[in-house]
Amino acid sequence: MNTDLEEQLIESMRHKVDGIALTGDVLERATRRHQRHTTRVRIGCALGVAGLAGALAAGLTLGDGVTPRHDAGKAPAVQTETASLRLVNAAVASDNISYRMRLKTGNQSGKDGLTYEGAFDPRTATGYVRMPQDDSVMTELLINGTRYIGGEPPLGPLAPDKGTEHEKYGRYGQYPGKYDRLSLYGGADTVLGAAAPDPAALFKALKDADATTTENPDGTLHFEYTTQSKDGSTTTSGDVTLNADGRIAKVALAGTWRSTAKGRLDTGTFTATLELFDYGVAVKVERPKDVVPAN
Repeated sequence: MNTDLEEQLIESMRHKVDGIALTGDVLERATRRHQRHTTRVRIGCALGVAGLAGALAAGLTLGDGVTPRHDAGKAPAVQTETASLRLVNAAVASDNISYRMRLKTGNQSGKDGLTYEGAFDPRTATGYVRMPQDDSVMTELLINGTRYIGGEPPLGPLAPDKGTEHEKYGRYGQYPGKYDRLSLYGGADTVLGAAAPDPAALFKALKDADATTTENPDGTLHFEYTTQSKDGSTTTSGDVTLNADGRIAKVALAGTWRSTAKGRLDTGTFTATLELFDYGVAVKVERPKDVVPAN
C-alpha cells in the first residue's frame, strides 16, 4: 500500500518552531506543522588536510575495496585515484568555506516537493535559509551563531482554504544558545541531511551508513546504502558531482522505503537534489526588527 510522500517526507525534512507564545500568527502555525531534526555530523579533524594521509593509511575506505599500501615499495608512476579518495578530497576542499545552496525534495514523479534556498558561512556562523509554503515563507536566520526562525508573507495569494485572517508575518523567535550551522531540515540519519548544512560531512555520513561508493563512466561518484529500523527499511542510491575546483557541487539521490509503524505495510519513494555553488561568497544577514524569545 502506497502512502502519500508528504506524510513521510515532511516529517523527516521539515522542522518545528516551538516555544513562541503567539496566538494566531504564522509562528504558532509553524509550531504545529514542522518538526526540526538538527544534523550534527562533521568530517572531523582526522580528515583535515594534515590528518588526511593518516586516516587513509589506517585503511579508511568507502566500499570500493582499495586499501593504501603499507610496504616500502616504489610507487607506480601513475596511480588511479579511487572513488573514496576523490570524495575525501572533495570533502576537505568543501570544508570551512562559504557557499550558496538549493535543496529540492519530492517523489520520483517530481510532485509534492519542497524547495529550500539559502547561504552559509561556517567561519562566522552566519547564513539564512528560506522554504516557501502556501501560507508563508518559513525563514531561518543565523547571525554570528544566534538563531532566529520566523515566517514571511507567501510568494502568492493565500489559498482559499487558508482563511482570510491576517498573519503576523515578519516576527521571529530568537533561540537561546549558539549554533554553528543552519538546521536545513534533514534528518540526522540521512546523508543529504548531513551534506546540506555541512558539505564536508558528506564523506563521514556515507561512511557511517556503510555505503558502497564507485565512479560512474562520466566521472561522477555513485553511492548506495540501506538503513534498517525496527519498523522498516530505506534503500538509497545517489550521485555526487564535483565542480571544477574539486568541491562538492551536487548530490542527487533517490530511494524507496518500507514501514510497518502503523500496523500495516506502507511503501513509498523519494528524490532529493542538493546543489552547492558560489563557494567563497560573502554572506551578510541583518537581524530581524520584530524579535521575541523562543524556548
